[in-house]
Amino acid sequence: MPIGKFGGYYRDILPEVLYQQLIEQQFSQIDELKQTDVDQVILGNVTNQGGNLARRAALQAGFSNSVPALTLDCQCGSGLSAVVIAANQILSKDARVVCSGGLESPSTAHTILDHDSQQVIKRFKMAPDGFKDLDMGVVADLTAKKLDISRHDQDVYALNSHSKAVSAIVAGKLSDEVYPFDQNQLITQDQSVRFESSLAALAKLTPAFSASGTSTAGNSCPISDGVSSIILGDLDLPYAFEGYYLGQATVGVAPEDFLVGPIKSTEQLLAQFDLTIDDIDAVELNEAFAVQALLFQKQFQLSTEQLNGYGGALAYGHPFGATGGILIARLLNRLNQLKKPALGIATLCIAGGMGCSILIGNRWWGK
Repeated sequence: MPIGKFGGYYRDILPEVLYQQLIEQQFSQIDELKQTDVDQVILGNVTNQGGNLARRAALQAGFSNSVPALTLDCQCGSGLSAVVIAANQILSKDARVVCSGGLESPSTAHTILDHDSQQVIKRFKMAPDGFKDLDMGVVADLTAKKLDISRHDQDVYALNSHSKAVSAIVAGKLSDEVYPFDQNQLITQDQSVRFESSLAALAKLTPAFSASGTSTAGNSCPISDGVSSIILGDLDLPYAFEGYYLGQATVGVAPEDFLVGPIKSTEQLLAQFDLTIDDIDAVELNEAFAVQALLFQKQFQLSTEQLNGYGGALAYGHPFGATGGILIARLLNRLNQLKKPALGIATLCIAGGMGCSILIGNRWWGK
């Protein structure tokens, strides 16, 4: 489903309605699989607290009353964590088919008041007393200053993310992964991608998080509405799989070091499978901030084609709980267009000090 801006396309659309349209279209494209084959629904979500949203979404989408559903909040890692849990359900033989992914609608989220002050909570605590609990944008600013990552380099990276996204959209490369949303008008394109942008325009933006910082609205990902769906099945089932879940690594770091989470989890994942980054054909990294993406790119010496070849969250947006599923869908899309056995990694940083990376083989992997 196209990603919408906060207060944009889907400002009045409930997240379960977004999920319903996605699921209906997804299953209509899979002849051999029916919703009645699904054993469980596991979805990530961050902002729409309460009421077991995954259960509401599953019922809205037409799943049987007998199909249980679980809502998972692991902040930005919610969608990837949902996929990991779904895979483990299948590996442990507790299920054969699980719908995972995530959904996020900050536009329709409830306003939450602080218990003591009765003021609106704009940001939840990510760490307890005694730990550094800095705003994520402030961490990005401090990291850029500490490692001497210039504002110019961050803006260049952001511009390239938009340029790659525009090229992918124009070339129709997203058609296999993005279904339209139809609500009075047909929405077919992600809302935040800037078709007309420039370094000069980005340079005019003021710091977004600290007065002397270098993170701006242009080189930080926007808050977004969106949904994703990744269906996992037992390998014994007679389905034509689009790809293969091979394994994952989730790590913890100091809360103030969360930007290096994807580096640490990817290093651990590669070590687990005795791989090097040269064995990986494509990487999808959630671009929370340009400075974070630059750190990751430098650490693994990735080309712009290897890392987020169709652009990333700086261009498309970041619907927290849905992002993990979006990363995997895009990764499979990129890997399968290679039309040969290929490996990829989906990875992201997680507020509170974590990182998660998943290893994926494409549809030709192991054949």
